[in-house]
Amino acid sequence: MLSRLYNSFLLSMLISVILFKSEWLEMRVNLGWVFFGLVIVLFLLMGALKFFSSFAASLIILIISCSGIFLLTGQEGISIIPASIIREGIGQTHIKFNTINYALLAIIFAGLILTFIFSRRHEH
Repeated sequence: MLSRLYNSFLLSMLISVILFKSEWLEMRVNLGWVFFGLVIVLFLLMGALKFFSSFAASLIILIISCSGIFLLTGQEGISIIPASIIREGIGQTHIKFNTINYALLAIIFAGLILTFIFSRRHEH
């Protein structure tokens, strides 16, 4: 269950960044709400597929998501666009980008570690 949540979080961020690249969409839709909605929808959809519950799937999705976001945003945009999507979603635009980036990094690394630990427990 944790790995599905983690994977849906990562894929939702990648999809939200792809949507962010559309200027028309970015100007008219709160992509933060889209992000959180995608997390819920993807979490429910991944429940039907056992593949998304493994550590290997989490690692692959992490690599694909981070690579895709980096390729789409570039070196400068990667520190701004994901954080702005989160800020917009929680409606707290006064929070600094660095604060949200630290939280995102903590979620990414803690999620990967926890996914590894829980996948080991299910194997034994």
